[in-house]
Amino acid sequence: MMLYISVFLEGLLSFISPCILPLIPLYMSYLASASKSGDARKDRVTTFISTLFFVLGISTVYFILGLASSALRDLIADYQNIITLVGGIILIILALMQLEIIEIKPLSKEHSFKDKVDISKMNYLKAYLLGLVFSFAWTPCIGPMMANVLIMASTSEALIGNLLIVFYTLGLTIPFLVIALFYEVLLRKLKEHQSFLIRLSKLAGVIILIFGLYMSFDAGGKIVRLEDDYRKAIAANNGTETTTDSEKFMMYGFELKDQYGDTHTLADYEGKYIALNFVASWCTYCINEIPDYEAFVSELDDDVVGLYVMADSINSQSSSMTTDEFIKEHDITVPVLYDDGTMFSYLNIGSFPTVVYIGPDGSYIGYQSGALDKDTMHDILDMAKERYEAGGDS
Repeated sequence: MMLYISVFLEGLLSFISPCILPLIPLYMSYLASASKSGDARKDRVTTFISTLFFVLGISTVYFILGLASSALRDLIADYQNIITLVGGIILIILALMQLEIIEIKPLSKEHSFKDKVDISKMNYLKAYLLGLVFSFAWTPCIGPMMANVLIMASTSEALIGNLLIVFYTLGLTIPFLVIALFYEVLLRKLKEHQSFLIRLSKLAGVIILIFGLYMSFDAGGKIVRLEDDYRKAIAANNGTETTTDSEKFMMYGFELKDQYGDTHTLADYEGKYIALNFVASWCTYCINEIPDYEAFVSELDDDVVGLYVMADSINSQSSSMTTDEFIKEHDITVPVLYDDGTMFSYLNIGSFPTVVYIGPDGSYIGYQSGALDKDTMHDILDMAKERYEAGGDS
């Protein structure tokens, strides 16, 4: 739930960005221009409905972007750390601009669309179109935060990804609806408290700066760890660079302990298939899948090993429950490998649960994301075996 709350807060931060908040009175005056009947209650309803269509216009664009990011899921997953690092740097730059520490004129320039959309006679269709235009108008300001949400959505299960888009959009658009309900009173208050708006904008700048620094250091650290693993793998292979997909996992010589204190290495399972189920303690789908995965592992032949992989660094992103607490609460008997997040990063695990299939020679076969029932797990395992025997990979 914390993940959705954080995304909702990113939407709120987008709303109070310097190129949106100061223009709220202007946009609301556009939307209220159709409310001139003289009946205060009727005008309030008309303004609210116009704002609702305006919000739907904004939401349309973000859901289209969400669908596009899903289509580019694999590409985004491959470059997730780099995209996050660049996005964090952009956030830092924009935060410094908002705090007036630096100035970049092209990004500070406002682009007005009022001449392209006739708002002299506002109606619901025009309000919807204005929302479409509005969502594109300040991409330089909210782009990095929105991109961060799209990255998370694209690397999550479809339902979770859509919910992330929904919560971000709600964070951005709910303030518009609230303002529409109390438009006249709030407009008067906003005009009376311009200094407060300035302080609020500065606070938003500080928060955005913190987000940017966290994204940059987190992604940069993961890139450094992966590079270190890569160099160690090259050294282990006598300087021979092996970078094909089928050898991707073989390069990662893991040595991880489970909840029983046993150490697991890739060499331990030479000649066997491995099914590694990557899960997180906050993942509802992972929890629901536990009985099926436990049953699946108990039915495996001797040539297949089923394991869980968890990392407290992943758990802490949206839950305070540790791996130990998760194992105890759900009575997990399947061995759980304690990772520090390196294996998650190495394989670009972004959605949960995700099962990665490894061949008898330690090579990467493929993966399957999303909760599955026991029978489907066996079917996918059979497909993984066929792919390996055919010499394919994905």
